[in-house]
Amino acid sequence: MKKWLIIGLALLFAGGGVWFWTSRGKDGGIRILKTAKVERGEVRKVLEATGIVKPQVGAQIQIGSRVTGILAKVPVRVGDEVRKGDLVAVIDSRELKAKLAQAEAQRRLSQAKLDYALKDLERKRTLVGKKLESQSVLDQAVQAAEVARFETAANQAAIDTLQVQLSYTNVYSTIDGVVSQVTSQEGETVVAGMQVANLVTVLDPTLLEMWIYVDESDVGRAARGLPVEFTVDAHPGVVFHGTIDRIYPEPEIKDNIVYYRALVQVDRADAGRLRPEMTTQCKIIVEEKKGVLSIPNAALKWVDGRQAVFVPGPKGTAHEAQVELGLAGLDRTEVLSGLEEGQEVAVQVVLPGQKKQKGS
Repeated sequence: MKKWLIIGLALLFAGGGVWFWTSRGKDGGIRILKTAKVERGEVRKVLEATGIVKPQVGAQIQIGSRVTGILAKVPVRVGDEVRKGDLVAVIDSRELKAKLAQAEAQRRLSQAKLDYALKDLERKRTLVGKKLESQSVLDQAVQAAEVARFETAANQAAIDTLQVQLSYTNVYSTIDGVVSQVTSQEGETVVAGMQVANLVTVLDPTLLEMWIYVDESDVGRAARGLPVEFTVDAHPGVVFHGTIDRIYPEPEIKDNIVYYRALVQVDRADAGRLRPEMTTQCKIIVEEKKGVLSIPNAALKWVDGRQAVFVPGPKGTAHEAQVELGLAGLDRTEVLSGLEEGQEVAVQVVLPGQKKQKGS
């Protein structure tokens, strides 16, 4: 019984195969399911890549204190707009003011000594001139006057230094922008050591650039001066424009893929709608032709290892057109010869012996 069952299944499969191969041969022509027209317009060859919006060099400034003290006042908060010269922090200056008062007293004391030494020097010159005092007395008077003069100058220099340090207790913004960080609060002690203690960060939102990460296989076609179009998720449907300013020679490796960074300056008019660290979807326009005949890329069919274009014939049939193609774009391909404007081409076809549609 099992033997006859196996023989029956074998005959069934054999019959199905014969039916499949014979049915394939019944349709010997190319059938068109969908067409599109040859149009005159723009064809662009682009490189697609991902980018990130970044602040330009100098657009983000960390403003700090060069003196040690208690933070007495922080009149700004994150998001506040500031202008260059606006007060953003105040350091307690009482200790510095006390030191300045002490230095001014020392200078007045040294000035009094200098005034006396100069008067005494004139008297000693007169006495020595009249042979009433020895030359050594005059030399001592000269030395005393010089010492008093140097002490006065040193005390004045100390005053100047303290006045400069006192000016550091009022911290001002050095650029126009928006406060992006406030790292210290009122009442905290600010310690200024080898580096300036950062208090407030100000960002100029109009100074932005974009880093495009170009794949190593595409970087040979990217060049300085090429136009760039990019979009961000925050503004659907809005296309921003820029130009490649430079391409960094040093590679960056991410997930074992080699990229090269292309830098694009963001126009100030567009910067108001963009923010640092936004991800962008970029198109680098490598080559562009306007006013040329073109067909959708869906009209290009691979037949026997070559690209073919089919045009409609009578009763829904089709035949291959002898077409010379030019620039291949992302969506459309240039037609140099073989087709005319307005002529229809097949974008979805069924080739002989195929059950599955050939289309886009």
